[in-house]
Parts: sequence; C-alpha cells; structure tokens
Amino acid sequence: MIDSAVLATPFGAPLRLEAGEGGIAVCRFAPRARVRAPHGPVLREAAAQLNAYFRKRLLRFDLPLDLHGTPFCLDVWSLVARLECGEIISYGDLARAIGKPRAHRAVATAMARTPLDLLIPAHRVVGADGRVKGAGPRSLRRRLLAFEGIRLA
Repeated sequence: MIDSAVLATPFGAPLRLEAGEGGIAVCRFAPRARVRAPHGPVLREAAAQLNAYFRKRLLRFDLPLDLHGTPFCLDVWSLVARLECGEIISYGDLARAIGKPRAHRAVATAMARTPLDLLIPAHRVVGADGRVKGAGPRSLRRRLLAFEGIRLA
C-alpha cells in the first residue's frame, strides 16, 4: 500500500512524498501540488525530519528509503545521502569515493535521476570548479545551497 503526502516548503514549491512498505520511494518538488498531511508512520516521521531541516535544526535525514536503480546509482545515492547539511562534494570526488575514479559523468547522470529530492541531496554535488552544474533556470539547487549557507563561485 502506498501512502502519500504533500508538505509546504520554504522554497516556493511543495514537496510530494510517497512511501510503501520499504520506506520512502518518492520525494519530489511539485509546484502545482496541494498540501496534504501525512498519515502513515513513515511519512509522519519524514514530515517531522523535513520540518526540522526547514527550521535548520537537522543536519542529515535518517529515514528508510525504498530506492530502485542500478548498483552504480545505489552506491552514488547512498554516499550522497550521508552528506550533512552544508557539506558539498564534487562529481569527481564522489566518483573516486565509490571506487570509480573516471566515472564523474556517470555520477552526474545518477544524480539527475534520483527520485528523492532533499533526502538524497543532489544540490550538494557540484563541479570540480565548485560551481553548480546542470541546473536549469527553474532548478532549486542554488536556493537550496543558499538556504544551507553554501556560497559557490
């Protein structure tokens, strides 16, 4: 059974959450979604942790995640999920950390495919030059970084 909720955020777009028996499977910014309270225990805990993050009282999420992807993607997402608020890593450093030193482009592709905005904080992965890479004009990455106190070139 899938439980869902939509949370208000300080970023101008609500956050849609979905959880099944394995944990949270979807956490996406959804600009047109209407706020809807969580009901199940996993989403209630997710809402509590997200609200603590919005109040700048949480450094890292500790939630059960129901991730589906290639072994490579799972390795990348797992490492990024362990980053604390305000901590950044480059695509190249991330590739080296998972034992694939030449796979920085594949890391970027994996990050573009994460189904869990904020919980797997893709905004904390930057280019080797310290700049936000691959963010379109409607991307929230710069706002999220600024919210966390990260100033980039």
